Amino acid sequence: MKVVIVIPTYNEALNIGRLIDSLAEVFKRKPEINFHILIVDANSPDGTADIVKKKINDYSFVHIYVEEKKAGLGAAYIAAFKYALQNLSPDVLVEMDADFQHNPEDLMKLVEEIQNGKDYIVGSRFTEGGSIPKDWALYRKLLSYGGNLFTKVVLGIYEVNDFTSGFKASRVKDFVDKIDLNSVQSEGFAYKIDLLFKMYKLGAKIKEVPITFGLRDRGDSKMERNNFIDSLRVVLSIRFNENSNFFKFVAVGFIGLFVDSGLFNILRLTPLGSSLATPISGSIALMTTYILNNYWSFSDRKIESPNKKLIGFMIYVISSIIPILVRSKLVFIVTSTFGDTFLVSNTAFFIGIVFGLVWNFLVYSKIIWRKR
Repeated sequence: MKVVIVIPTYNEALNIGRLIDSLAEVFKRKPEINFHILIVDANSPDGTADIVKKKINDYSFVHIYVEEKKAGLGAAYIAAFKYALQNLSPDVLVEMDADFQHNPEDLMKLVEEIQNGKDYIVGSRFTEGGSIPKDWALYRKLLSYGGNLFTKVVLGIYEVNDFTSGFKASRVKDFVDKIDLNSVQSEGFAYKIDLLFKMYKLGAKIKEVPITFGLRDRGDSKMERNNFIDSLRVVLSIRFNENSNFFKFVAVGFIGLFVDSGLFNILRLTPLGSSLATPISGSIALMTTYILNNYWSFSDRKIESPNKKLIGFMIYVISSIIPILVRSKLVFIVTSTFGDTFLVSNTAFFIGIVFGLVWNFLVYSKIIWRKR
């Protein structure tokens, strides 16, 4: 098995030589594995690349790729992954920092889980046994814990606790080699989240192993200032892209709600009253939302055939009538019990709307505009 450890550097002259020496000692513990180190340097003005080139004379497993310009952590990793895939034929790619915040001793934890059949190993600060520096400021701890919890909930990947770890191992065959690396969102810190999600979508068997995340040994932090905003953008973008149909459906629902509630409150003031106003307003809103859903919300599954369009519309009407009838009955019962006031009637009306939203999306996406 060939393992390539990718280490981005920028002004790491104080660390990189010592790190390579440390890793060389760790490699000796598993002589059956073909370890390589790929340094991707962003044209460091402090001579980092020169130190690496000297180490190449000492170790045949050390390689260097020099970026034309410093473009961000994510860009460095993607460039290095491409270089490794084209020139080094790795079985496993490891991401690791150059500043000793990742303990070289923990490398074997990642490698052993790959040997055990896992596909994506996360060196986790937030799983049992892992830790972050006690000296971190409170705001940084809160951002780290809170950001990872937010990402877990929004992306729905509950087996992962540390989405922003920079110490990870990825199996190449059927995983990294299936990813369009050009499609990875963010050239900065947040690339980690998108790459993890892409591995998850490919069905990678993910495992977290605990690591102790240390303080920088020497040198200055390379943390990018827009990490929080960039990470938030990537997480929400992933969720939207995965569920764009739902977000569009919700938008159409608001349009339907505007039509429905507007007509309802106009008609309820006429002799029709609230009980008759709700099925009429609901039916008109139904026609409006069907057209918008077919040509926008579910445009990727749009019904084109006239016959299928007719059948789809009939199912749409029948399925949509159910929440309308439920809502009408609810409005009737509530207004009969508590009086036909604005607050009472609209409270019952909106409870019916929530039920209809869930019901309709399930029926529309699973039956009428199901993926074929």
